[in-house]
Amino acid sequence: MYVIPELGMRTDRPGPELHWGRLNFDHRVPRESVHKAAEAEVFLTDAERLGDERFAVAAAWRRDHYLGHEDGPAADPVLLAETARQAAIHLSHRFLDVPHRMPFVLSTLTVDLNGALPPLGPRHLALGLDVVCRPPAEGARRLRLELRADVLVQHRRAGRVRVHWEPMEPRRYALLRRRVERGPEAREPRPAQAPARVPLPPARVGRLTERDVLIETDPLRANGWWLRLDQEHPVLFDHESDHVPGMALVEAFRQASQVAVADGEPGAGALTLLDVRFTAFGELNAPVAITAEPAERGGSSFTVHAHQGGRELARATVRRGMAEPALTRLGTAC
Repeated sequence: MYVIPELGMRTDRPGPELHWGRLNFDHRVPRESVHKAAEAEVFLTDAERLGDERFAVAAAWRRDHYLGHEDGPAADPVLLAETARQAAIHLSHRFLDVPHRMPFVLSTLTVDLNGALPPLGPRHLALGLDVVCRPPAEGARRLRLELRADVLVQHRRAGRVRVHWEPMEPRRYALLRRRVERGPEAREPRPAQAPARVPLPPARVGRLTERDVLIETDPLRANGWWLRLDQEHPVLFDHESDHVPGMALVEAFRQASQVAVADGEPGAGALTLLDVRFTAFGELNAPVAITAEPAERGGSSFTVHAHQGGRELARATVRRGMAEPALTRLGTAC
């Protein structure tokens, strides 16, 4: 027996709840609302407030996104990290009365999946974030916000994301950046006769072109690389930045962990955990060292660090393979 959907009924919404049927998945939200200059890199399509702290956020992924993998076996979890980052910014402006033109300081970004994400096909892949967004405690002097969300795709619960961030008044942000710039010069020591640094082959880090490779070899260190930044990159630098973009470090961590896992344990599963903590601003005029070390003996989890002049910029725990049962069915697909 075949069921013919009603005219206009959506069959690609992420979950069975009624609000996913009300949300739009075809048109992007304004790029200013997610702090992007390139409209093609806006992932969010709609959002709805469901309660005091609960929101539904709709998104659509396409194969032509920078972080997408054309014809890959699964969508890249870094797409989900960027979706969560955009959700935090969009909810702040649209529902939490945070003015535009305020800098956002990101401190935590976590993607924790039950397994590999579906692949990106010819049509967009619709997904939803079932969000709880907690405001700061009453009387708090700083607007530190937290987002936790279940990820729904193809009527399945694919995992969870978490973001901690702080919208910062521009003058305070400028003072903070000036204090950093007046500090000791961030220079990573390198021997005078150090061998030339060479970008890794794109296929080795899961990219299609050399321009998208963000790590270079460091022949003096095992599981060590240098961050490779192209400040003319159309996505990572689609708008002016006075520091190393956080998503550049996230993608570099993913690339470094892929090399480390492939070199140490061929056949490791898909990336299922990306837990990033940002601890300091990275300056654009100084090198950044990337390292990866096994987080557990004989496992496929790595601790990845970014340092500049001996100062930690960010660290992450990255896991390959499933830590939980496969995706849980939420309801019957239409």
